[in-house]
Amino acid sequence: MAAVLRFHGLDWDGGIGAHPDERFMVGVAESLHWPDRLNPFDMAPSFAYGHLPLYVLALIGGLIQTGDLLLVGRVMAALFDLGTVTLTFALGRRVYGEKIGLLGAAFVALMVLHVQQAHFYIADVSLVFFVLGALLFAVRLVGSGEPSDAWLAGVWAGLAVGTKFGAALLMLPLGAACAASPVQSRGRWRYGLECGVAAMIAFALTNPFVLISFSTFWRNVAEQVVIARGMLDVPYTRQFYGTWPYLYSIGQQLYWGMGWPLGLAMFGGLACAIWQAVQKPPSQAEWVLLAWVVPGFTLIGVLHAKFPRYLLPLTPLLALYAAHLFVVLRHRIGHLAPFLICFCLASSFLYCIAFVNLYRTPHPWQAASRWFYDYVPRGTIVAVEQWDHPLPLNATGYDLRELPIFDDDTQEKWTAMGEALAEASYIVIASKRGYATLARWSERYLLTARYYRQLFAGRVGEVGYEPIACFGRHPRLGSLVLVDNPTANLDFSLPELCRPEGRVILRLGRLDESFVVYDHPQVVIWRRVP
Repeated sequence: MAAVLRFHGLDWDGGIGAHPDERFMVGVAESLHWPDRLNPFDMAPSFAYGHLPLYVLALIGGLIQTGDLLLVGRVMAALFDLGTVTLTFALGRRVYGEKIGLLGAAFVALMVLHVQQAHFYIADVSLVFFVLGALLFAVRLVGSGEPSDAWLAGVWAGLAVGTKFGAALLMLPLGAACAASPVQSRGRWRYGLECGVAAMIAFALTNPFVLISFSTFWRNVAEQVVIARGMLDVPYTRQFYGTWPYLYSIGQQLYWGMGWPLGLAMFGGLACAIWQAVQKPPSQAEWVLLAWVVPGFTLIGVLHAKFPRYLLPLTPLLALYAAHLFVVLRHRIGHLAPFLICFCLASSFLYCIAFVNLYRTPHPWQAASRWFYDYVPRGTIVAVEQWDHPLPLNATGYDLRELPIFDDDTQEKWTAMGEALAEASYIVIASKRGYATLARWSERYLLTARYYRQLFAGRVGEVGYEPIACFGRHPRLGSLVLVDNPTANLDFSLPELCRPEGRVILRLGRLDESFVVYDHPQVVIWRRVP
């Protein structure tokens, strides 16, 4: 079931590379060549991830002799996430028993967050796989005390850090495993040393140029850290202005990533596990898991940049906690617990089916571009928004003018905006990146918010624009359509022509950009009128 959901619709954007992180990673991997071009920093000096995903993609692409690394990468992402489902079962069986392991794996298999992210070749998907491998051998080390488990835990941890540097937090659960291993004190120190050496060897072999150009790598990582903490202002994190720590991340998962039934079970399971650990000492294997989940969730939830994919390294363990919670409930509510389990599985399955139905229709950017080619003559001046994908995709013959909407509201910005709007015949908004974020930040973007109110009302200064076309696709199950509401709590709304076709429309509220703007953005096109 997990395989069907993950392999369905891998060509979800027709090969245009609509996900910017994926497009960047695939582009760097395509530039690698044996033996003269192996240093990713030569092609992308600002690359801040580990280099292992690049080498894996370049190696696989070279072996099968294909030039389309984008699709190869998505196949690899689906395989990595299938491995995550498998390792969730193995880890759950080792800690809690076979039934909980199987139920936890089913929850991961049917989690929309994992299904969606498995369609993107990004570092986070492979990171989860390597993190679970490190945790599995750390738990085995607690039970067996075998030196091989210490080495293998270190190797998997090194591969995880070689994928994304944030996995360095694995030192906590691996340290806990070494400290709890059933050997004498001197043996525990030896296990810790072996684990660390194995991690460094695995990291060095898969990231040699990180060590050679460590200052460049560290500068890039440090920059990403200050961006995530909100200390460096960049356009793609401004959507998190005014969001609450922890509550935003949990809410986004309940609305979209996990769904309400499964999400409540997963976060409730985490709370139950922590409460039980306070009441009585858990097993040593449970301590290893808690040493990863609790610090990880504490750190991720407080960040300014609360991208939902940041929770991916924790969700398999949350799924196991949800399965364990149902076992606890069975002792309290009896036969009602199996009903709740079936309800969670059934609702998650239907949610996944609704989501993958996205891929049955063309990407909105492709549909909007085809409309342009058919109805808008070449040579037309088209205004497109800054920091969004310019449309039409093939802009040959069109005169695209960029609207600097993310610049601060200065006179220079509005002079440029006014000139572009006065000359353009069409305005294209490729996604909600601009209006859904900037119209909410009136302290900084007062004039921009007013511009969007006027635009959506059909009047912009002396030049009026009317909505002429709208393109989107939504998760749907029969006549039920699940819709993002990007203008929630704003004093304007999307044009009526953007209303999806369906008898029952369920609005999920304002969803995080990364849930929407890659695989099902809403494109709105305005035409100038006298």
